Amino acid sequence: MGKKKVMDFFSALGRSLLMPIAALAACGIVLGLTSALMKAHVQSAAPFFQHELLYFIISTLNKVAGVVFTLIPVLFAISISFGMAREEKEIAAFAGFIGYYTFLVASSCMIHSGFMDFGALKISTILGVETLDMGAVAGIVTGVVTAALHNKYHKITFPVAVSFYGGKRLAIVVILAMAAVGLAAPFVWSPVSMAIDGMGGLISATGLAGVFGYGFLERLLIPTGLHHVLNGIFRTTSIGGVYEGVEGCLNIFLQFIDKVD
Repeated sequence: MGKKKVMDFFSALGRSLLMPIAALAACGIVLGLTSALMKAHVQSAAPFFQHELLYFIISTLNKVAGVVFTLIPVLFAISISFGMAREEKEIAAFAGFIGYYTFLVASSCMIHSGFMDFGALKISTILGVETLDMGAVAGIVTGVVTAALHNKYHKITFPVAVSFYGGKRLAIVVILAMAAVGLAAPFVWSPVSMAIDGMGGLISATGLAGVFGYGFLERLLIPTGLHHVLNGIFRTTSIGGVYEGVEGCLNIFLQFIDKVD
């Protein structure tokens, strides 16, 4: 039974990742196409692409599509919360966003508390908050925690005096839980990120054997739907490579596609 529960959990997680992956694929097509149309040699061959209005439309689509890829953790947090919730999925998705933002703020508070030197960690401004940058991992953790809490507590009832805050309105549970996770994250992320980087370095060092191992495992997991989890890790974390501070093979490709002539 335990093995079945684990498989069911990862299958549900894999299905939940389909929504953001589909959005990223569509935006990737738009980003690639618009980036190509903005190239100097393309515009010299087809001068009408330099028309002010047409160029404005193309550049706007390029920027809009590119922004979506900066929101990968948010998309993961919302979609996993939605996909893994058994009931009241829309409430879970809403709680997923609240939980992710709570995580960002709590991590920021710990980093700037002065309790320890967190200078070795990657710090970025995310949704207007200067905080710990865990990339897609933060969104995945938030989604899993939110879905678990939602499934357990979304039907809870309180005494009449405070009944308004029970059931589907019990976002306070997610806020408290993700605040605790956010406060702990700066302490635990350093060794975890080192392990992830080490795994990526190992795959890179093994050359074709590493590529074969990834491909074999990805094909093997397709019948279970778990290949989406594996692909998400390679596409959005340092296991998939790091280039000029950008982590994940998909992120690297999309970040630098418009710089390749």
